[in-house]
Amino acid sequence: SIREHAELFGDRLYEVESEGGKLVMRYAACHQQFAMIKDWIISYKELPLGVFEVADSYRFEQKGELVLCFRLRKFYMPDLHILLKDLDEAKKFSFKVQNKILEEIGRLGRSYVAIYNVTEDFFELHRDYIVELIRGVGRPGLIVVYPSGIYYWVINVEYIIIDSLKRPREIATFQIDIGNAARFNIRYVDENGVGRYPVIIHTAIIGSIERYIYAILDKAVQDEEHGKTPNIPTWLAPIQVRIIPLSKDYMEFADEVLRKLLANNIRADLDDRDLTLAKKIRDAGVEWIPYVVVIGEREFKTRNVNVRIRSTGIQKVMDVNELINIINKELEGF
Repeated sequence: SIREHAELFGDRLYEVESEGGKLVMRYAACHQQFAMIKDWIISYKELPLGVFEVADSYRFEQKGELVLCFRLRKFYMPDLHILLKDLDEAKKFSFKVQNKILEEIGRLGRSYVAIYNVTEDFFELHRDYIVELIRGVGRPGLIVVYPSGIYYWVINVEYIIIDSLKRPREIATFQIDIGNAARFNIRYVDENGVGRYPVIIHTAIIGSIERYIYAILDKAVQDEEHGKTPNIPTWLAPIQVRIIPLSKDYMEFADEVLRKLLANNIRADLDDRDLTLAKKIRDAGVEWIPYVVVIGEREFKTRNVNVRIRSTGIQKVMDVNELINIINKELEGF
């Protein structure tokens, strides 16, 4: 069953020789998850049923094809498989999947165009469904029709960003799989006690971890091209707040601010190096710190903080609690 799935996968597999035999390194979470699911006792009442893993995956990409963060020989795929009763239920559920895919890329300030790879039979029978999917994206879509029976899927959607060099880059995806349940003997029991093969949606809601990072960094490049300061989302920043006291006289208050931020689950640090303010602020800029807090005599006396916000370029004096509220609002849902 794994051999059949691999042959139908349609991508370069990483093969290794071992003790005179040929092995293939895992290219997705599919067959490992399916090998477990086939031994489960599943009722129709439990469907839809999702199985999720962040799967280390390997593809034998060729020299000259490798692109940092985008095309790799080893990457991490947040791979979700959703078992559904039949094709009609899978079609209905796929709109939820697509909406979540669009929502996640939208949170980065980006949008997708989509390629709809479909089999000929599926295209003829479900054209209205495909049109509704395209309408849900809100942009023109490209439909590619394949002969029926070549792959295990009937529809395979690629969600694509256009990067800073105007290249299409696939990030997220989903497929409706009608073949692997039978191939791996995955069954559920319907309301009449009859064993049936589920239809399986494969999806990577945010793409691979690396391609998601590619989308974030490419957005920063595009922001810079439009005159904005490049940045990464606050929830992703290793250090969200850097505190810079002007001298040792203000270290006690700076430490108080640091402890308050840490107590509110905000990743913060304190730059107590014996360097100039300009050098410390420049270093924070090089590290793309979202919020830089400067504490001098005025801040010490008023118990406020002077905050530089990287994403907007705004510098503002505020209460520590106000800063915490601003950051927590950014972190909602992450």
